[in-house]
Amino acid sequence: MMDWDEQLDDAVLAILSALHAETGDERAHSAGPGMSLAKLSKRVEQRMSTLRRHLSALESAEIVSVILNEDGTGRAILTPFGMAIFDALDESQATATA
Repeated sequence: MMDWDEQLDDAVLAILSALHAETGDERAHSAGPGMSLAKLSKRVEQRMSTLRRHLSALESAEIVSVILNEDGTGRAILTPFGMAIFDALDESQATATA
């Protein structure tokens, strides 16, 4: 069984990875920057409440920016700091497996 820290890391990494992939996908920006929370929830297979909790922590750390609408919908996007962190994580993962 996975311990809580590993689960959290995997969940957060999945969110960062999905947002990073979205940043590189120019077609996705027609609705605005970032990814809709509904799409992100499906992509990372997390319930909306769990996703919002992770995003709140990432936003506090200035890694992700979340834009919420009055109707409860919203979008999440990596900040430049978040992009730098993801790129550094990605490089360390690449060197660890090489």
